[in-house]
Amino acid sequence: MNIFGLCAMLAACLLTGGTANAAADKNFPPTKIMERVGCVTGEGVQVVALYGTYENKGLYAQKINIVVTQRETGEEVARITPEQDAGYLPAILLADFTGDGTEEIYLGMDSGGSGGFGFAYIYALSSGSTETLFDFSKVPMPYAAQYEDGYRMSVSDASAALQYSLDISARGEEYLSGLYTEDGTLKAPVMADVSAVNTVLPFFVNTDDRFHVLVMRRITGLYNADAFGYTQDFMRWDGTQFTTYFRLVGVYGSETT
Repeated sequence: MNIFGLCAMLAACLLTGGTANAAADKNFPPTKIMERVGCVTGEGVQVVALYGTYENKGLYAQKINIVVTQRETGEEVARITPEQDAGYLPAILLADFTGDGTEEIYLGMDSGGSGGFGFAYIYALSSGSTETLFDFSKVPMPYAAQYEDGYRMSVSDASAALQYSLDISARGEEYLSGLYTEDGTLKAPVMADVSAVNTVLPFFVNTDDRFHVLVMRRITGLYNADAFGYTQDFMRWDGTQFTTYFRLVGVYGSETT
């Protein structure tokens, strides 16, 4: 190709978006990520399949959706598209969260990046329509954190009128000297951070004969990698919503010499 042809091609790319737009417009076929078999409607056996598209043959899936069919007939029962329909390592679990003997559909995936947020939903089909029982983005946020005098950090929970106190004295002289005077008094008020929902872990409780969820939020200080621990809310279905029945704060340990 001569220089004039090359210039013409470059001009066309600039006007049309070139290969970038071509890649963006490419129709990537859906991939069946995984499949589970169980009873999610209360009638017979269903196949629950998780689909998504992968643009770069990586771990990040887009256009995530769930298709539920009757195993015996192949008839489609439901098609579910989550509000957050993209993430890393999406997976589904069929488990009884309500205690009615019928399984619900748990969908979980990760955001990736330094925050590492988890996206999670729980869907019920036993009423004849799709009902969202749990949505990670709608879990109440009662926590706040701040640095305190005496080389401590407080994490308050407004929903239960609780406050947790974390000892941060092992953080190191360089770190602490930027925040405190020599007598351990804060040089100025400094807020810490409690993230949005970071992790949602389903787990089985034998005494309740059903699954609950553990919701965790990350506690950080001056920057995102400055992590201290997690808030932990143990939640179960109460007939109308998931509510917290036990809560605590877990902190990272420090190395001993």
